Amino acid sequence: MGNQPKKYRNFVLGAASAALVASAVAPISANAADFSDVTGNTHEAAINALVEAGVIKGYEDGTFKPNKSLTRSDVVKMMGKWLVSMDYEIPTDYKTNPRFTDHTSKTNDELLKYAALVKDNKVFGGYEDGSLGAGKAITRENMAIVLVRAYDAIHKTDLVSLVKEQEFDKDVTDLSKAKAEAREYIDVLDYFDITNPVAPQFNPKNTTTRGQFASFLYKTTKVEVAEKVDTEAPKLVYTGATTLNVEYKAAFTAPVVTGTDNKDEEVVVTSAITNAAGEKLAEIDTQVPGAYTITYSAVDAAGNKAEELVLTVVVAEPSTSEVVSVNAINATQVEVKFNKEVDASTVFAAGTSGTLKSGVFTFTHLDPNTGSTNDVVGNTSTGVLSKDGKTLTITATAGKVFEGRYDVKIDGVKDVEGKKIVVFDKKVLDLGKDTTAPTITGTERISANKVKITFSEPVQSLTPTYTYADGSTVTNATSAVSTGATELVVDLKDAAILVNKEITVTFNGLKDMAGNLVTPQPSTVKVMKEQVDGVTPAISSVTQTGAKTFNIKFNKDVENIGFTVDGAEVDVTGATAVTAIEQVSASEYKVTVDTNLDGATTVTVKAGKAVDLAGQTNAADLSKVVTFSQDVIAPKVTASKIVVDKNNAEVLELTFDKDVTAGVVTVAGKQIKDYVTTTGISETPTSVYADGKGTNKRVLHVPLSATALAVEGAAYDVTISSIAVTNIAGNKAMESVKVQFTRGKDGVAPSDIKNALIAVTPIAQDASINNKVTVEFTENVDGATGTNVANYMIDGAVVESARIVAGSPKIVELTLKADSNTFTGVRNVTVQNVKAVGSSVAMDKYTGTVTLKENVAPKVESAVLTTTGSVTLTFSEAVIAAAGTIDFELVIGGKTVATNDTVTTRVAATPGSKTVVFDLETAVSAEDIANGLELKPLSTMNLKDFAGNSIFTTGNIKITNN
Repeated sequence: MGNQPKKYRNFVLGAASAALVASAVAPISANAADFSDVTGNTHEAAINALVEAGVIKGYEDGTFKPNKSLTRSDVVKMMGKWLVSMDYEIPTDYKTNPRFTDHTSKTNDELLKYAALVKDNKVFGGYEDGSLGAGKAITRENMAIVLVRAYDAIHKTDLVSLVKEQEFDKDVTDLSKAKAEAREYIDVLDYFDITNPVAPQFNPKNTTTRGQFASFLYKTTKVEVAEKVDTEAPKLVYTGATTLNVEYKAAFTAPVVTGTDNKDEEVVVTSAITNAAGEKLAEIDTQVPGAYTITYSAVDAAGNKAEELVLTVVVAEPSTSEVVSVNAINATQVEVKFNKEVDASTVFAAGTSGTLKSGVFTFTHLDPNTGSTNDVVGNTSTGVLSKDGKTLTITATAGKVFEGRYDVKIDGVKDVEGKKIVVFDKKVLDLGKDTTAPTITGTERISANKVKITFSEPVQSLTPTYTYADGSTVTNATSAVSTGATELVVDLKDAAILVNKEITVTFNGLKDMAGNLVTPQPSTVKVMKEQVDGVTPAISSVTQTGAKTFNIKFNKDVENIGFTVDGAEVDVTGATAVTAIEQVSASEYKVTVDTNLDGATTVTVKAGKAVDLAGQTNAADLSKVVTFSQDVIAPKVTASKIVVDKNNAEVLELTFDKDVTAGVVTVAGKQIKDYVTTTGISETPTSVYADGKGTNKRVLHVPLSATALAVEGAAYDVTISSIAVTNIAGNKAMESVKVQFTRGKDGVAPSDIKNALIAVTPIAQDASINNKVTVEFTENVDGATGTNVANYMIDGAVVESARIVAGSPKIVELTLKADSNTFTGVRNVTVQNVKAVGSSVAMDKYTGTVTLKENVAPKVESAVLTTTGSVTLTFSEAVIAAAGTIDFELVIGGKTVATNDTVTTRVAATPGSKTVVFDLETAVSAEDIANGLELKPLSTMNLKDFAGNSIFTTGNIKITNN
């Protein structure tokens, strides 16, 4: 042991674990002296020592078989039983989720259990291909790994890291023959002289015999490791989160945390929490951007004080996406502010211009007697998003107003990163009554003949008056304000209206939607018809935009009132018909024809059809000769992914490098499910445009509803091909493309899975076991996140473990640490970071309350023989005991007395007393007292405190006579 440092800690197998190890190593017992094949064996001393200690055993025929090889399953079972003896629990999904690829749910049940346990706790990893190889003999290099990991698992040490820091003379000469992973573990055995210095060849690839294992295990039980005295002060590190977090890099006592904002006012500090790594976070919860000064200090368990950390932190945005405010800005408009840019597709109905998505924004009115008040915002209400995407202005349905008290709910909006906005559910939000008068905010000249007049808010219908400076009426200027309009375009192009003459537009009686009169009343605006520029529209350019489309750009803004598809507006040589004319901008139009564009072509805009904003038009045809090119290149897929369509069905989305036609595709290849590969998969679904109408012809959705493509959880490796999906010219079919994807679940959108994980039923304590609390989710719970105790916090109690209830995959049962919950009452509960099965997105943080009974078990403080026929027990707190119930057996001289084996109970005279008198079945004698009296608790004991906690006892209770 000369390699070792001077200060040691013994590692010794306990009796319970030794027995379990023995049961795995050999099934039949024998005394060491009886072994017929051990005398003179090099492992004799280790075998005899471990046999005498009850660690290993021999065989029924009196042999030990020291040269027989151990299998990998022998070691898995041994280490698994050992971990169970150390209070590790068998994973609940051991059968449905075999940990090794060569196991199935039909594999030996005992092996499945312990394989899952050792794999999850990193004691036994298996081969690189994920298999166990249960029947194979375990090699010496793998034995080294298992022994060291087992030592680390018990003592929470890291022997590999410890040995790496040491300088010592290595005895093993063939370390290079071991696989890279095993070398540092063999070094550990070398350092502690567990390997034999006299035999420097370790032979890492050889199998491990029973005798060799006995020697290695025996030496491992003698390993001593220097204790490390903690003199290092904990470090405080700012982690830079929006909710201000500071990470404490050590276990520590309750931290002292103070904070002030930019106004030098204190901010609230929440309780410290412990994460999965044992580090703690102190949180200051703030949603308000600004500068904050935060002071942190802490002392660890060894009394080392951390250097105080003072931070000045600027908070830009909160970490969650949420609604900041909802306020009425006038009688018909409500402003919703978000803290992050929102995804417009989750706000507006598909294919509409500003119509709100159904069911997302709900305003339920609580004062229904105000006539035209808008009760619910639905599909007829519209909205406009600000340029930064953070402000939505909602305009009520025509004829409706926002006024008074509402229940407002906003649910289903996502930010541009795809994260769901936290549900806004505000009860009794008072939007008030609009008493602000509307005003005219300005004018804007559109053309020589048109002027736009804008209002501060939507107004009611009105026809203003138009007069010249001398008071005479302007002939044919009859533009009127429509209901709910925020502007009026005054059209002065009529030939009877005089040029360069000032015109007064008077709004007499103009009202907003709440009935407030415009101010000043009446209000007037000065406008004028200007002399037109005399320049008629002309074609500036013609640009091909597709196989059958091109854009015409004019030299000035052109109204679209003259462009209707009747064959008389635009003519294209070689085309049978113009099928569509769409305005792209004020001066540009997109033209679609019914044949492919190719070669020299004359594009003609007919006389009188290009009308500028002043009413001037082209007197003659406008023509331009353009050379078009026919598309002869096949479309290529540039991206593919699985998405959920509007029907909550999974589809394969294909994005092409150009516009394509939609049609039947062939999906052919293989499917892999539960390690079984099915080849020859072939389906022919019909692709459709992703937007449902072909506005964007570059993105197609391929349905996955066909039987062969709808297997949940299956991985697909397929080729997509089609003769129907072509370029718009129709002369080149798409190039085939290889696609890989994993099929999920239809009918549930991923965002719904994520946000449904908030507990939907009250978190409740078990009715009969105060240490158990259940949390129910709306979806099946992911095992890794659902069983992570760091994801559950209950104020005033310690969550010791979490498990998914067998047969109820939506329910997680929490076990509270015994005696950690010291009082009965309501507690705050936080659940976070849990995921649904198959989801990559964690749940929204849940906060709520639960009523708990304290879980401190009453303990026996004394047991006194008060008479020869009775014993009085005193407990740490008041208990409840039913009269006549048998709770104990009487033990005299270490043995239960057959003729006097029951002790009946009766409640003490004072209800709720800490003392309970137990009557003996038969009075004891002086000899009995001299031999020693004890009470042995029975399994039927029902002594409990008033919170329902059973008494705590670890063995027999000694009776004194004083």
